[in-house]
Amino acid sequence: MGRPPSLESLLGKKRKPEGEDSGLNGIEKPKFLSVGERERLVATRTPSVNQKPLKVEKKRVTEDLEVPEDKFKSNSERQSVKRSRFRFDWNEDSDTLAGYEPIVNTKVSFLVNEKSGGDSLESSRMGKRWQEKTLKEMTDRDWRIFREDFEITTKGGSIENPIRNWHESRILKDDMLDVIVNSLKYKEPTPIQRIAIPNICKRGSRDFLGVASTGSGKTLAFVIPILIKMISSEPRPPALKSIEGPKALILAPTRELAQQIQAESEKITKLWNVKNPEYSCRVVSVVGGHSLEETTYNLQKGCDILVATPGRLIDSLESHILTIKQVETLVLDEADRMIDLGFEEQVTKIFNILESTSEQGKIQKLMFTATMSGSIERIANGYLQKPSYATIGRGEGSIPQIQQLVYYSGSEERRFRRVKSLLEQYMPPIIVFVTYKKTADWLVQKFNQETSFRVTVLHGSKSQDQREHSLQLLRSGKAQVMIATNVAARGLDIPNVSLVVNFQISKQFEDYIHRIGRTGRAGMKGTAITFLGDDENTQIVEEISKYIKNNNPTNSNVFDNTLREKYNIENHQMDELIY
Repeated sequence: MGRPPSLESLLGKKRKPEGEDSGLNGIEKPKFLSVGERERLVATRTPSVNQKPLKVEKKRVTEDLEVPEDKFKSNSERQSVKRSRFRFDWNEDSDTLAGYEPIVNTKVSFLVNEKSGGDSLESSRMGKRWQEKTLKEMTDRDWRIFREDFEITTKGGSIENPIRNWHESRILKDDMLDVIVNSLKYKEPTPIQRIAIPNICKRGSRDFLGVASTGSGKTLAFVIPILIKMISSEPRPPALKSIEGPKALILAPTRELAQQIQAESEKITKLWNVKNPEYSCRVVSVVGGHSLEETTYNLQKGCDILVATPGRLIDSLESHILTIKQVETLVLDEADRMIDLGFEEQVTKIFNILESTSEQGKIQKLMFTATMSGSIERIANGYLQKPSYATIGRGEGSIPQIQQLVYYSGSEERRFRRVKSLLEQYMPPIIVFVTYKKTADWLVQKFNQETSFRVTVLHGSKSQDQREHSLQLLRSGKAQVMIATNVAARGLDIPNVSLVVNFQISKQFEDYIHRIGRTGRAGMKGTAITFLGDDENTQIVEEISKYIKNNNPTNSNVFDNTLREKYNIENHQMDELIY
């Protein structure tokens, strides 16, 4: 058996001759090559058939290496020696992470200051809010957020975007802007004005139906489009106005609301007439309480905008003291109240008269209502042609901020003493509602004898002049308290009413809602105090209890426990849940 091969032969190593430097067992030590030696060694190698020669870069990135100290003569040489680093040749266009800026690797200071130009972190990642954008920068998402902010809901197709402010609107001319912003001091449009004005004006003669609460600025929402349409036509002399009749007709359910619309319309038209004297827009009201002779006299000079109640308008048409053949715009305000008062048949008759006698072709019809009912939908479907619908939702900004307090009081004398103590806690104007005229006269006498409050009264037995005088006293501050029956429960706009007192509860629950709605208007906070006795209608008491429980925006409503026990309200509510 032969000797096994040595380790050197297996490794292919050669022994060095005797006397040369050798390592363990004579194996050659590793040799450290300089940069130049390595380059020459690579250059002398012959590449294989399928292998391309390596490219050696002349410009290399180097880094310090640890090398044996015996290869260097000094520290300066040791620091100057560098070892090549491998560099990968590639195309920058192939980098899939080019321009990628992960938020976890981005400095907060860069996000807040550099990238967003000083804006917030939210702005740098989500973009600017719609308030910070120009009209051209608004996206569909911005308009959705805008509508949500103002609780605006629309339907009907081809709806115009709302107006963000008066100045951006291209609908309003400079003279109209000056009147609205500088003279009337309406700095910002209300939600119903934002959506109604562009859709009434820009959609030609398309009909419009707006649902918004009382006191939301609906009058200006239809008066402005009427004036804009008027200025687009030739001015008319007074004699021609008297012959042709009005260009716009506004129907209101009550004489008080009609006169209120007339007053609000005249505020803007008188200022507008100064800038446009050739048009000299004139507003006239035709309501009950005035004789036909007085109405005829008011119409002699003609009118451009006619405000009327349905019954008196029909009387005037049948007496031939008025014509509506030239009407271009018909407005039905407080349509729900008009139906509640039984004017549906009269409204339908007026619609039919307009359609059969109009010389202007299609009449643009505008309806405004606080609630949508079956009757309103029936009229809208029958007389409005493909209308635009807009609803101002009941968000925090549109819910009336009314605190409702309901107390038990068995006698009217006790109620009066309590009302006296309450009035000192609230600023005028204050409205005290009663159900009977006799109670109203008794209260006036009690106030005059036992208090220093200046009181005025408003009920159905008063003449029209007396009723208008009472309202003017309260609005001007000459009277602090108004005692009224349900005639003032709906449609009156008395600014800044801080307190409403239901001295006697109404016979209908709906009247309770309309009564307390005289306060907490136009974003103001208000209080409604109701007194209930021993012989009230149980159903109304239960409905009031439910209403103040479900409508409590101030979280401070009170319903007297004595009333709950006396009218067994909790048990009735439990029975409803069981059945």
